[in-house]
Amino acid sequence: MNLSLSMIVKNEERFLPECLESVKGLVDEIVIVDTGSTDSTKQIAASFGARVFDFAWCDDFSAARNESLKNTTGDWVLYLDADERVDKTYHGKIRRMISGGKADAFLLNLKSKIGTKEDSQYHLVSYPRLFKKMKGVAFVGEVHEQITTSLNAVRARIVQSDVIIEHLGYAQDDDVILEKARRNYRLLLSQIERRENYGYALYQLGQTEIVLSEVEKGLAHLHEALAVGGFGKSVEASIYGIIAENTFKRGDYNAALSACEKSLHAAPQQTFAHMMKGEIYLKLCEYQESENSFSKSLDQYRSSILLGKVATAVEPVFDIDVLYSKLGKAASLAGDTETAKLYLGKAVEEKPSELKVANYMEFFLKHKMYREALDAAEQYRQFENEDWYLRLVSSALIDLEHFQDASRLLENISEHDRVSLSSLANCRLKIGDFEGAESAFQSAVESGYNDPQGMELYGLVQFKLGKFSDAVKTLTRVVEIDPMNSRVAKFIQAGRAQIGAATVAIK
Repeated sequence: MNLSLSMIVKNEERFLPECLESVKGLVDEIVIVDTGSTDSTKQIAASFGARVFDFAWCDDFSAARNESLKNTTGDWVLYLDADERVDKTYHGKIRRMISGGKADAFLLNLKSKIGTKEDSQYHLVSYPRLFKKMKGVAFVGEVHEQITTSLNAVRARIVQSDVIIEHLGYAQDDDVILEKARRNYRLLLSQIERRENYGYALYQLGQTEIVLSEVEKGLAHLHEALAVGGFGKSVEASIYGIIAENTFKRGDYNAALSACEKSLHAAPQQTFAHMMKGEIYLKLCEYQESENSFSKSLDQYRSSILLGKVATAVEPVFDIDVLYSKLGKAASLAGDTETAKLYLGKAVEEKPSELKVANYMEFFLKHKMYREALDAAEQYRQFENEDWYLRLVSSALIDLEHFQDASRLLENISEHDRVSLSSLANCRLKIGDFEGAESAFQSAVESGYNDPQGMELYGLVQFKLGKFSDAVKTLTRVVEIDPMNSRVAKFIQAGRAQIGAATVAIK
C-alpha cells in the first residue's frame, strides 16, 4: 500500500522542516500545494523530495486541499499542516493500519496545546486524517474544512485509532491566536451565507466568536447550530460543553449543569463535562457531588484520554495532575480526608510545584497532621528557601511546640507580613528572648498588626523589659479594643505607678 502525504502551505519555513522530518520513512510521496510563499518554504519542501504545485489562494481552504489531494498517487492519503508532527513511534502502527483491510479511513487524534504557559490546557480532536483515495472523497468548507462529509457519503468505514498528531499552531501568543480567529471568522461568514455545511459552520462560528470575546453572539450561534443539526453526537457533545463552560464563567450554574448533562447524554465516555460538573458543584458548595464528579472525570481520563481515545469532537484536556488536585480539593472540603490526602499527594508527585506543595502541606495543617506536614516539607526541600515554605513549616513546628526551630525558620523569611512577624514574636517569647520578641512585635504593629491578644503580649513584654511608658501606650490600645479586659487595666495601672515612682526618684 502506497501512502501519500498531502499538504497545503504558505510561508512555513519555520515549521515545515520538522513536519517533513517527522514522516520521513513513513510516506511514499509528498505532495505540497503552495498558496503564495515568499520565504524558503518551497525550497525546503523540494529538499525533502516533495512534488510542489502552485495554487492561487482564493479564500477557500477546501479548494487548496482538493488541489493537493488531486495530485496524490498513493492508495492512502495522510494530510497534515506544517505545524503538525507524527512521532516516529507511530510509523509502524500506521503502516499496519492501512494494510489491515479493516477500514477505509482512520481517526487520528490531534493534540493541540493552547497558549504558551507551561501548565496550559490542551485539546484532543479526532479527525479522519488518514483515508483511502476514493472517488467522491473531497474536502468541503471554506475554513475548518472537512473530509468527513464525503467519507460518510461514500459509506466509508471510519475507525478510531490511538495515533496522536502533535499540533503546535495554538501554542503561540494570544495575538497570533486572535489573528487566526479573525481570519476564520471572515471565511465562516462567507460559508454561512451560502449555507454550506450549515450546522457545522454555525458551530465553528460560535466557537470563533467566543475566542473573539463576543460570548453572547457565540452562544446564540451554538444554540442555533444545535437546532440545525447535521453533525454527529461528538460535535453535539462539544457544543454543549462549550455552552457549559461559558455559562459557568458568567455564574449561571443551573444552565451550566444542564448543558453538562446534555453533553454527557451525547457522549457518556468523555472527561470534560464531568470535570465541569465538579467545578460547578464546588461553586455551589455541594462538595460531595463535586468529589463524585471529579472522580468520574478521572476514571474517564484513565480509560480514554490516556489511551488516546476521544469521545467528543474537541476534548479539552488538562494534565492528570490537574485532575488529581481538583479531586483532592473537593474531597478535603467534603471531609473525605483519606481521598484528599491520596490525590493531593499524587498531584505533587506527578508534577511538583509551589502551589501543589503548599496545598498539600496546608491540608495536613488544617487537619492537625503536623508530622505529615513536616514529612511533606522534607520531601520537597527544593522549595526550602521560599517564604511560603518557611511559613508553613514554622506553623507545624509551632503546633508541635518546637519554638526554637520555628523561630530560626521565621527569621529567614525575606518579606515578612504582620502574621509572620507576630508568629516570630510569639516564638521568641516562648524561648525567653524578650528583646527579640519586642522587636518582632514592633515590626508587626508597624505592618498593621492589631490583634488584641498579640498586642497584650507585646505590652507585657515591654513591661517585662522595664519600658513602662511604652507598655502603657500599647496596653491602652488593647483596652480601647477590649474595654472589659480587667487584667490589662491592672497592668496599665501598675505601669503608671512605675512611671510615677521613677519620676519621684528623679526629682
